[in-house]
Amino acid sequence: MDGIHDLGGMDGFGSIEIAADEPVFHEPWEGWTYALYVAGMGNEIFNIDEFRHSIERMDPDEYLDAAYYERWLTAIERLFVEKGVLDEAEIDARMAALESGDASVPERSEPDLLDDLFEGVAASYAAWRDHQEPSFAEGDRVRVRNIHPRGHTRCPRYVRRAEGVVAAVRGTFVLPDSRAHGGDDAEPVYNVRFEGEELFGSAADAGEHVHIELWESYLETTDDA
Repeated sequence: MDGIHDLGGMDGFGSIEIAADEPVFHEPWEGWTYALYVAGMGNEIFNIDEFRHSIERMDPDEYLDAAYYERWLTAIERLFVEKGVLDEAEIDARMAALESGDASVPERSEPDLLDDLFEGVAASYAAWRDHQEPSFAEGDRVRVRNIHPRGHTRCPRYVRRAEGVVAAVRGTFVLPDSRAHGGDDAEPVYNVRFEGEELFGSAADAGEHVHIELWESYLETTDDA
């Protein structure tokens, strides 16, 4: 979808701050959020593309103000409700009880469960599918279609309408645009090389180029192909 989360090619956000010796989790709740992610995906409650799409459905102002794991927590809570694991009233009641001191976070130790959960996570990320004959070959010149889907897509907004050259044919993989909405459509994937000037105009550095992995339905032939 087109949304504020698609920050590629945008400017005005300032430089990226890199903290020295930054911890994996800044606060304990971030680690708990990651554990919820593993539990949800490991139990096949949601897949990676549904998770990404849930983040994309955040209100733009909320998305920009939220920290990294706040976005994760919002997405996971939404999916748990949509999948029937929890309901909003149950979450509100539990939060009220925790805030008032009438409830505590239960402790559970089941280390053998972790391996099973990670198998489920790996299955969710698995995207290789049976071979489909690709429409493009290495060296073909292609153009990224100017698409504006209402749902999830992995086609970056800043490359749409740009022309590039197929650098490699990767094989056939599940289409995220489909799997985010319950489907399992698959397409060939290509590594496409774009000259910097094609994407960024005169602001590009000399000799700059960008490689992007793109599904076949994102691409079309150019007039001079």
